[in-house]
Amino acid sequence: MKYLKYVLFGLLFLVYFTAYRGALSHVITYHEQHHLFLFSASYWRQTLASEGWLEYVTNFVIQFFYYPVAGSAVLAFMLASVYFLTDRIIRRFVEGEDPFQLAVVPSLCLFFYTMPVDHSLKTVVGVFLLLFLINLLLLFVKPKRKIVRWPQSFGRYGRIWLTVIFLTSYAAGGYVFFLKSYSVGERIMLKAEQAAKAGDWEKVLEYTGNYLGRGRSNQLIAYFHNLALYHTGALPYRLFDYPQALGVKSLYFPWDGNSRESEYGYLLYEKLGYLNEAHRWEFEAMVVWGETAPHLLNLARYNLSNGRPRVAQRFINLLKQSLFYHDEALRLEQSAGNPDHMLPRNALRNTEDVPARFANVLNLGPELQYLCEKDTANRMAFEYLMSHLLLSNHVERFARNLPLMRRFAYPCLSQAYEEALYIYELGVGREKVFEMTGLTVSEETKRRFERYYRLAEARQMETLQAEFGKTYWFYLNYISPYGPKVIRD
Repeated sequence: MKYLKYVLFGLLFLVYFTAYRGALSHVITYHEQHHLFLFSASYWRQTLASEGWLEYVTNFVIQFFYYPVAGSAVLAFMLASVYFLTDRIIRRFVEGEDPFQLAVVPSLCLFFYTMPVDHSLKTVVGVFLLLFLINLLLLFVKPKRKIVRWPQSFGRYGRIWLTVIFLTSYAAGGYVFFLKSYSVGERIMLKAEQAAKAGDWEKVLEYTGNYLGRGRSNQLIAYFHNLALYHTGALPYRLFDYPQALGVKSLYFPWDGNSRESEYGYLLYEKLGYLNEAHRWEFEAMVVWGETAPHLLNLARYNLSNGRPRVAQRFINLLKQSLFYHDEALRLEQSAGNPDHMLPRNALRNTEDVPARFANVLNLGPELQYLCEKDTANRMAFEYLMSHLLLSNHVERFARNLPLMRRFAYPCLSQAYEEALYIYELGVGREKVFEMTGLTVSEETKRRFERYYRLAEARQMETLQAEFGKTYWFYLNYISPYGPKVIRD
């Protein structure tokens, strides 16, 4: 019992550290990406004036989350210290050993509080500092006598067994509460985002496939999934592997001022090479979420790619005041004026629009058409245009744009493309299709459609979905949010 507090401190630290390195690893990365501490007087004044000294201290702590192992250790240490410091305060005022180990409770409560990423870590830092200051004060102001005494009627071994029972209850209850409170969906979304930013597209498919495979639908997951399909060369071939119940919204985020969505929209436009739109999305996100490292880095990169080094320098100067992004900021500064593979490609670098052209922020389709016209080698723009037309039921427009695929070395016409082309052929005839596209539909596809049509007529939905659930025909007739018919231009 004499050394129990040290044992419990060590056990709590190990449990918390293991959790933040495993099931809650996304929590550490999320907070690091949404806070940035700067070593400057202006940052000190601005933070104190707008958010207070506790936010300043919290940001100082979170900067060490840049290294996930260090971040997990720091957060685990603070939470375990909450137990240790609370126990010391209790011992100052209560005589004897605490058979109930009540000091464990606030530590566990704060740990559970950190599980959702939208909970501020200011609470953890604030409680830790408060308990530390109380303990510091008690070193100089010692109470003359104990205020109360723990019950002694249980006897020595009775108190030991009582301690074991309560600690076991805390462990079992905490485990059950953790399982019930744990958000698998939140973890998958954040891990998919992290993998997408890192360019690990196979990992993105693993996370999003896990989510979509459970029959769920989520715009952010679908957005990352389709990006990963393109970057692994599978978008034309696996677009309908999962029900695209969101239609074209699974490809992009229409701008509607949603603060959460503002964080993600830039990625598609950056990969398309449409840097002006990527810049707009990132600037909007910075206005909402503050001057954090991801936004500052991207805005610096976009301005350098667009030939605006003086604008980029404004963001670089801020990053140079940080502890862990200083070197990256210097590398960006040195790349100003020089072509650099670190910088994103600007697909419209040599395009001049007179008069000025305004982007369509609500409908991605016209922007994709524009990119295909101005940047004829932009394979991503082509595949996203084809996907957009299929998902929006615009089969005729899809057929008119299909000849653009000759710009790229496709080994064959994908199944989804051929299915859509056959729908168009049924409406206008084989000759017109060949005249427009130079392509023909295989006999195998025609036989498959006959089978699909017979099952649909017989309303054998279970068999129909099992055999044709991943086809464009099934999407058009049973899933599309725009109705079961082709939209004619």
